[in-house]
Amino acid sequence: MYNKILDLENLQAVNEVFKRLNILRRWTSITTDDKYNELAKQALNCITAFMLASEYEKQGNIVNWERFPKIAIYRAFQKVYVYFDTPEHLIDEICNLGNINRDCFNMATKEIIQELTNDEFSDFISEGIGTTEMEIYRAATKIATLIELEENSPLMKNNGEYRDKYSEIENSLRNFSHISGVSDFSDPTGEIFKLLLKISKLRNQNRWAVQPYTINCSVLGHLFDTGVLAYFIGLEHFEWNEKISTKMFFMGIFHDLAEVWTSDVPSPIKDRISGFRAATEKYESMVLNKNLYSRVPEFLAAKLRSVMFEEEANSSFHGIMKSADYLSADSECWRQYISGSRDPYFLESAIMGFDKKLKNGTYYLPETCNQLHEYYMTYSQNAVK
Repeated sequence: MYNKILDLENLQAVNEVFKRLNILRRWTSITTDDKYNELAKQALNCITAFMLASEYEKQGNIVNWERFPKIAIYRAFQKVYVYFDTPEHLIDEICNLGNINRDCFNMATKEIIQELTNDEFSDFISEGIGTTEMEIYRAATKIATLIELEENSPLMKNNGEYRDKYSEIENSLRNFSHISGVSDFSDPTGEIFKLLLKISKLRNQNRWAVQPYTINCSVLGHLFDTGVLAYFIGLEHFEWNEKISTKMFFMGIFHDLAEVWTSDVPSPIKDRISGFRAATEKYESMVLNKNLYSRVPEFLAAKLRSVMFEEEANSSFHGIMKSADYLSADSECWRQYISGSRDPYFLESAIMGFDKKLKNGTYYLPETCNQLHEYYMTYSQNAVK
């Protein structure tokens, strides 16, 4: 069954979701700024969900962590093929008017995923429907939306839209008041909310800033790509060990978090100057200690450390997580070419640079994930001819 879930066509379908998430803009009633796209939002959802689930677990509740990557992938498909940018309260009003059960949207989502992939893949990533973990994730999406609302508040306060939207989110969050942490995390004066607001600024950092990019790929959105690809790499490499693959998913989600405080130092410079990469990683550990771990409760700091790339305890994952990181960059380069760029940099420096490291054994991808890399490379080679 596993080879029916993890095959090239299914990974290509997930890649198409990345592209659509990256393009689908949010808050279109007040801004055309493309940094507010669904790819960045999915990353913020996952970061918030991890923290919220950690709080829920701390209160003595059981959390099935292995469900979260599937829920995130399922919700990503649902966003770009079912909900798009339609506000949830409008969908609720329409459903009430037509006496339509909201479960129909989950049914439609599963059917669409089946059509784009296969029955086995759809069943696998739909496992979280109706679970406590899905509730936690949904609550996290509301908190993440509240974060974005605060960021956009200067554009809204003069016309009353801010107040209406705040009340809408506040009403939605009441449905999740039984989940430990929801009240504290959604408090704009609280430490966690302020931290999430700071993390959200990763949407402002463009990963290809000095290249003629056609699609804005932010550091925040890149976290979601990397997490999902790390998850599939983990499933294939570790023979379907979901515990390890879930750890890799969250390591991907958090792997560039230090850049909130350090900004992005490009890999070519890290590799060119002897010792600079190691010094950068030490500096990143310093800023995480100062700005992250010291600002959250001890249990949450420990939970965050367990999925942080910079921690020595996770050093055995460095090589395979860098492969996920570079495969995500492949996907971003593919998006540039599919949207019209012909600049050779994305192929020659990024994709081919990764390919050389795969061939010389510096990095490794298991078979199916390597086929995805080769797909990106072949498409890009044809694009720049």
